[in-house]
Amino acid sequence: MDAAPKTYTNRSGVFRNSWRLNPESFETQKKTEAQIQRLHRRLPRHFNNGTKDGIVDFYRRQNQLVEHFQEIERLIYRTDPSMNMPNDAALYDHAIRTEQRRAWREGFALRISFYANACLLIIKIFAAYSSGSLSIITSALDSFLDLVSGVILWATDQSMRKQDKYLYPAGKSRMQPLGIIVFSCIMGTLGFQVLIEGVRQLVGPDHTHHLEDLYGLIGIMVSVILVKFCLWLYCRRSNSAVVQTYAQDHRNDVATNSVGLASAMLGDRLVYWIDPLGAILLAMYIIYNWADTAIGQIKAMVGVSAPPEFLTQLTYLAWNHHPEIVCIDTVRAYTFGPKFFVEVDVVLPEEMKLRSAHDIGESLQDRIEEMEDVERAFVHIDFETSHFPEHADSKRSLQNLQSTAAATVESPLRQRAKHNSAGKG
Repeated sequence: MDAAPKTYTNRSGVFRNSWRLNPESFETQKKTEAQIQRLHRRLPRHFNNGTKDGIVDFYRRQNQLVEHFQEIERLIYRTDPSMNMPNDAALYDHAIRTEQRRAWREGFALRISFYANACLLIIKIFAAYSSGSLSIITSALDSFLDLVSGVILWATDQSMRKQDKYLYPAGKSRMQPLGIIVFSCIMGTLGFQVLIEGVRQLVGPDHTHHLEDLYGLIGIMVSVILVKFCLWLYCRRSNSAVVQTYAQDHRNDVATNSVGLASAMLGDRLVYWIDPLGAILLAMYIIYNWADTAIGQIKAMVGVSAPPEFLTQLTYLAWNHHPEIVCIDTVRAYTFGPKFFVEVDVVLPEEMKLRSAHDIGESLQDRIEEMEDVERAFVHIDFETSHFPEHADSKRSLQNLQSTAAATVESPLRQRAKHNSAGKG
C-alpha cells in the first residue's frame, strides 16, 4: 500500500512530532458498551434490524481497532524505553503490569481447564463403563479427544521450542497443525466407528439394556455438567483467543454431556432407540467438529492471508517506527503454521547511507517479530515505489494478466477479420 511522504502538520492532533500517529487521538473515538446500546435505541425507526446491527458492529470493531493500536504502542515502548511517550511513562508501565496480570489469569484458566478435563474424563470413563450406555460412551470419547488434543498442542509446543537452526532453518512451527491434522483424521475414524455401532444397535434385534444405577449415573453426569458450566463462565470473561477456545470447548461439553445423559435416561426408561440415536448424533458432531478443525489447520499450512485487522496493526507499527520512512509500499502477512510470516516493503530517502537504512530495516524487523502472532518478519528496503514485480511468481502473474488482456482486445478484431474473409469468399 502506498502512502504520501510524512510532511504532515500537527493541526488536528492526529499526528505527533509531525510524523508519528498519536494514539491519544484514537482513544477519544472509543465508545463504551452503554453508549453503543444507547445509540442503538436512538436510531430512526425506519432503519431495519440489519442496518442497526451493522452500525453497532461498526463501533465495536472500531473499539477493537483502537485497542489493537494501543497494543502496538505498548510494543513500541517495550522495545524502545528511551522514547518520549505521551503523558507519563508510568501510564505505560501500568499497561505492562496489566498485561502481565492478564497473562497470569490466562495461564491459570488454561491450567485449571486442563486439570479439570483430566479429572472429569476419569469420572466419565467410570460412568460409561458402569452404565454401558452408548451415548455416555460417546460423550466420554469426546472428552478424551479434547484432552488428547490439548496434550498434542503442549507436546508440539515443547518440540518447537527445542529448535535446531541447522536441521530446521525455518523452525518447526508447522509441526503443530500437522499433528492436529493427523489426530483429526484418527478421531474422525473413531467417530465413524461409533456411528456404525449406533446404527447397529438401532436396527439390531437385541434391545434388552437396563441401567443398574440410574441415579448414580445422573449424579455423576450432572456434576460433570455443572463443573463444565462453571469453567465456561470463568473462561468466557477472558479476551485471550486461547482461553476463548477453551470456553467454547466447555460450552460444547455442556451440550454434549446433556445430550448423552438425556439419551441414556430416555433410552433406558422410555424407548430403546433414543440411546443409540443420541450416540449417532454425538458421533456426527465429533466427525463434523474434527473435520472442521482439520480444514482450518490445512488452511494454516498452505499460507492464507492474515485478516485485515492484523495488516492494519502491521501498517501502524511500520508507520510509527522511524521518521525517515518515506512511505509504506507493501504490507503482507500469511500463515506459516499457527503464526504468520510477514513481509513489509518500506521506502527510505534515496541519498541515505546503507548503514542507516540497514539499521532502520533491522530494528523494524525485530519489532515486528516481537508481536505474539508473528513467526518471522522480512523487511525490504527500497528508494522508490514505481517498480515492476521482483519475484518470479509475481512476474508470471503479471505476464499472464497482460496476455489475457491482449487476447481480449485482439479477439474481436480477429472475429471481424474472419467475418470479412467469409463474406468475400
